Amino acid sequence: MKIIAMIPARYGASRFPGKLMQDLGGKPVIVRTYEAAKETQLFDEVYVVTDSEVIFNEIELNGGKAIMSLKEHDCGSDRIAEAVEHMDVDIVVNVQGDEPFISKEGLEQVLSVFDDPDADKIDLASLMTEIHDWKEISDPNCVKVIVDKENFALYFSRSPIPYPRDKNASMQYFKHKGIYAFRKQAILDFYKLPMRSLEAVEKIECIRYLEYGKNIKMAISNTQGIEIDTPEDLVRANKVLKEEKKIAVNNRYRNFPMVPKVVFGPGCFDQLTSILAPQRKDKAPFIFLVDDVFKNNREFIDRINLRFNDKLLFISSDEEPKTTQVDQLVKDIKAEFTYKPSGIIGIGGGTILDLAKAVAIMLTSKGSAADYQGWDLVKIKAIYHVGIPTISGTGAEVSRTTVLTGPVKKLGINSDFTPFDQVILDPELTVGVPKNQWFYTGMDCFIHCVESLNGTFLNAFSQSYGEKAYDLCMEIFHNGTLSEEESRGKLMMASWHGGMSIAYSQVGVAHAMSYGLSYVLGTKHGIGNCIVFDHLEDFYPDDVIIFKEMVASHGVEIPKDLCKDLSDEQMETMIDIALSLVPLWENALGDNWESIMTREKLKSLYLKM
Repeated sequence: MKIIAMIPARYGASRFPGKLMQDLGGKPVIVRTYEAAKETQLFDEVYVVTDSEVIFNEIELNGGKAIMSLKEHDCGSDRIAEAVEHMDVDIVVNVQGDEPFISKEGLEQVLSVFDDPDADKIDLASLMTEIHDWKEISDPNCVKVIVDKENFALYFSRSPIPYPRDKNASMQYFKHKGIYAFRKQAILDFYKLPMRSLEAVEKIECIRYLEYGKNIKMAISNTQGIEIDTPEDLVRANKVLKEEKKIAVNNRYRNFPMVPKVVFGPGCFDQLTSILAPQRKDKAPFIFLVDDVFKNNREFIDRINLRFNDKLLFISSDEEPKTTQVDQLVKDIKAEFTYKPSGIIGIGGGTILDLAKAVAIMLTSKGSAADYQGWDLVKIKAIYHVGIPTISGTGAEVSRTTVLTGPVKKLGINSDFTPFDQVILDPELTVGVPKNQWFYTGMDCFIHCVESLNGTFLNAFSQSYGEKAYDLCMEIFHNGTLSEEESRGKLMMASWHGGMSIAYSQVGVAHAMSYGLSYVLGTKHGIGNCIVFDHLEDFYPDDVIIFKEMVASHGVEIPKDLCKDLSDEQMETMIDIALSLVPLWENALGDNWESIMTREKLKSLYLKM
């Protein structure tokens, strides 16, 4: 499918004449918009179509493609229709020339509707965003839209729609964002159809489509841009551009989301059906990703209570989760079901929970899971996802990351859309976990706390969670006075608090090095951390002593000699993977970490393991 972007650009705007040639950070507004559209890499071609020789010449001077309108036009869609009439193209996206901060996320969302099951009914698509301020709702410069239950537009207006006759009634208002994606025929039809009275009185061109029976599918995007409608908008845009800086991973104030809903207590797993019921959508299944240790546990499976076309998938946790595994799961789900699932439910340990988070993300994001390994690369909200841990310690149930082994690195998908929408913490689900596995995941939690509490990113927020989790781990694994039932409940809460600590802080040396072990040797995360931490006296001396005491008291054997027969290539890869995790090293060793953790130092540590 060939997709192009068209940016209609009229010089003589009525409210702010010449606005597209106004200076925005050293470049005209229209050039900024053109470059922003190009940078999304979503289009086969990007054009500016204009009635102005000034704009035409400016775009070409900056290396862009411009088309000169041959006729006078009443609106941008007419101008675009003239330009594309003889082009070989399937979808035409109308990008407003006065939106230089156009987001890739918004464009992806408006294009994604053409992949939906009802795509054949769609003549064009557009965006809307939630608005809450009554001043904006009542502003005639803000075009509102109302939609049906399938998000097809019913009407657009400059007036508040619907009118709130009952002031106590709850109503979500939506603002129309001027991005359209047309099928070519739809925009050619528009060009040939005369303007009718509703469009004429409202001065909203998309009303013409509704008046002639066309279907407009609306996608929701809550990304906030700046439209240059007035001189004041231009001042604000220049200020934003001037102050815009790349936010570091360890920025001082971290505005991270938390899990919004959590239920805790023995037996609370039985609330799952009632928790899911309000989230169920028509014809859309819930997909349950379940650790295959439960495959023959009929009593447990019956408690899940599958309904309608729900799907249960048993997943092995013998290996660390991979981006290829996520991609295959997403592909299989899309192939089997017409509608996107109502939600993804992960039931298991860290591997299963990470897979559930990743699958939920990739069901709404294009490409491969490997494309999103890193910090804040996910721009579209994941589908509803629930985490139900059956082993405690990893913190995966609360973290904003999903750690995956990809083709070139092991790294998390760290984003605001990664955390679960709901977590169910039932200590009874951890009954029967093998002794060594219980210990390794518990130590993962202990090591989270040590690295957070000794890190340079530490603040009172992360410290309060880290100290509580650390104390719980000591009570469970070091003091040895708790019953098994008490230990299950307290380790579940230690895992939660440890995960919260590193959400606002970061892990450190053990995790960075264990990622290298996992990538090269396939070592499981919990045991990998224990293998590494056993040799980190130089970095965490007091806590390594305590760790060794806990290992001895629980009769656990830490594997040795994993790295003694590595090839040079394997060792170099392991070092590369570890050193790529810059935020972890910054937290552990500070800004000058590279002078402390050299390749030689790292190699000497690995050779001890």
